[in-house]
Amino acid sequence: MTRREFSREELFAMVWERPTSEIAKELGISDVALAKLCRRLQVPKPPRGYWAKVQAGGGSRRPPLGAFREEIDRRRRETARIQAAGALSDLQRQFYNAAIADLKAQGVDAAAVTGNRLPNLAPDLAAQLLLLIQNRAHEWIKQAKIDARWSHSLQGSAASLVGKLLPFARPQLLMFESEQRNRWSSGNGPAVLVRLTAPLQERIASLVRMVREHQLHHVVMPLTSADHSWSARYIHTPDSRTFLDSTLCISASEIWVQSTRRAWREEDRPERIGTARLALREIMPIDYMPTREVPLPPSITRATVAPYRGRLQALMDAEQVCEMLSGAARAMERNVPNDTLALADRIWFGAHRPFRSARDAWSRIEEELDQWETELEVERSAVAKSILGIDIGDIVTGQVQGRIVRICVTSTAVYSSEKGIVFAVDGTRFRKDGTLGKQQDAIRLYFANDV
Repeated sequence: MTRREFSREELFAMVWERPTSEIAKELGISDVALAKLCRRLQVPKPPRGYWAKVQAGGGSRRPPLGAFREEIDRRRRETARIQAAGALSDLQRQFYNAAIADLKAQGVDAAAVTGNRLPNLAPDLAAQLLLLIQNRAHEWIKQAKIDARWSHSLQGSAASLVGKLLPFARPQLLMFESEQRNRWSSGNGPAVLVRLTAPLQERIASLVRMVREHQLHHVVMPLTSADHSWSARYIHTPDSRTFLDSTLCISASEIWVQSTRRAWREEDRPERIGTARLALREIMPIDYMPTREVPLPPSITRATVAPYRGRLQALMDAEQVCEMLSGAARAMERNVPNDTLALADRIWFGAHRPFRSARDAWSRIEEELDQWETELEVERSAVAKSILGIDIGDIVTGQVQGRIVRICVTSTAVYSSEKGIVFAVDGTRFRKDGTLGKQQDAIRLYFANDV
């Protein structure tokens, strides 16, 4: 028996049934360690001389196990926190009931709150209320549905109500954290909340199929105020003089949000705001996602490569040129200091500065090489997918060091090496029980013949 196999109540029963020396020996710990455990769990031990009295036919009765003070305090604090989080001010109750009224007008059955506490809300209803409050709070003030004037404190009260609704709504909300935590958002964001309903999931699945069938990078669909809102602390108001047009972007394996923030002044340039990306497999039911299961061969044959020979040769040639230019640019930057080049220019050539001009030209080439490398990465992936007949999101099986592995493809590439041409397929490995795990694995296929 180990410490993790018994509760506080079980430990209490043990120390009052047998001497602690016997219990400690059975547990494989010292008497001191057992005494520390009893103190930490607040388990009272028999007084000194108790077991001698028991052997003599006497001994005091076992006392009742008192309440665990730390546990009681923890539960009391947690209860107080939940009660405080659900308590509504008079103003927040007005916002809540205004949202309920809007839902009833749409045919959604929902009861208004009568007391000063939030009821136990279903995730779908909480999500709808949250989005309505964020998007229509200012309009309710103008329509006199809320008995108050718009102000920063009122906006903060509405935002606080959104935060109280968020725990109820979270099972039906996707939260996209912004890649640019900039100054215009008043909360820890901005973050975009999107209500993930079954119709939206079906729509996303159909768009994923479109991306894969037509080999697109991604597609976009506009988000309306009924679909999404900006962070849990952001309340829309026309007085902010900013306008946000948001779109949901869907690729073969990921989903994210892009927005255009426009100011009220026409001379201000629009600002694009992008969020971090979420993996589709983490948020979509597997039944919705189009997948194929493809067995990969142990090696690539000439017949497989033949239709793509010209494209593959062009990729290899471009990589060699890119590597040669990158090496020359690095050598140019490293070998001769700028001061030495400037001195040589002044001594030999005066104002013409050919050495310095050459270095400036190489610097511009380096910037172009970065873009070139990005385009090569895209082409490596595209060529590999075409030759192997797979795509991102497919399930493939292949051999890795003599064992069969099954992975969900996340990336593909093709490279030249000493062995010839290497096709790399990376992805998330399936567990032995057939479910998708978290471990990453890679399948490598070789084409020994030169293109």
